[in-house]
Amino acid sequence: MPMRTLNKALKGQIEHMNFMSTIFKKPLIDPDTITDADAQRIFQDIDCGLSPENLHCDGEISRSAAQAKYRNYMSAAKALCDLGFEPVDCYEI
Repeated sequence: MPMRTLNKALKGQIEHMNFMSTIFKKPLIDPDTITDADAQRIFQDIDCGLSPENLHCDGEISRSAAQAKYRNYMSAAKALCDLGFEPVDCYEI
């Protein structure tokens, strides 16, 4: 299988999730071999980040900062969709 090219947003999302997974001793996501289960984990993490209270850091960040976070999350989600994955049980994507 040829190596997939991931956009910056999706790479960053996976790096962040792998950092947190290391802390909580959960399995890491290999960006070169994203499985359906991995994709759903990523979609769920993005969906959680897109909830209004998380996106706006409970009102602690500016509107423009929240918009930048939104664009980054949506770019990562689109990149996953472009790889052939579809979100399941996501409400903000």
